[in-house]
Amino acid sequence: MTRRDELLQATVGYILQNGVGDLSLRPLAKAIGTKARLLIYHFGSREKLIEAALTAVLRDVQSDFLKSGVTVLKFWKWATLPENLPYARLVFEVHGLAPRNPRLFGGYVRDAIDSWKAIIAERIPGHHKAEIATAVIAVFDGLLMDFLATGDRERTTKALRLSLKKIGGEL
Repeated sequence: MTRRDELLQATVGYILQNGVGDLSLRPLAKAIGTKARLLIYHFGSREKLIEAALTAVLRDVQSDFLKSGVTVLKFWKWATLPENLPYARLVFEVHGLAPRNPRLFGGYVRDAIDSWKAIIAERIPGHHKAEIATAVIAVFDGLLMDFLATGDRERTTKALRLSLKKIGGEL
């Protein structure tokens, strides 16, 4: 593993715990045992470091989703496990920041949604795959935000099951 990879992994761990909204390089560097100038050396800028870290998070989460036999409902169970909630919190933070700072977060959010849409659309038979995938993502995200806010796993899981049944099955 290269030093850049080590710094990226450490940054991912840091942003999962602390978010990205007010990320400053000096506190990040101190927390992960390096210097801010070394982060700039390896990544070019704070913005490129954030983009690389968010992309790494997305890649990890999508990899878990793509494991053989994983359905949207099984992924829901993964996403709502206590140890995985930092991923959900980070996703919603970034999606919330994108309208205010599209230069930094807009491209990432568009790419993330497009990649999820493609992954889900592959599981959908027939026509209107992109639209159905968009609906699945919207329902999943909305219910995940509801779960994060209320902690009501039973109600939100039932709502997801019902929605998937209406939209297009287990997927």
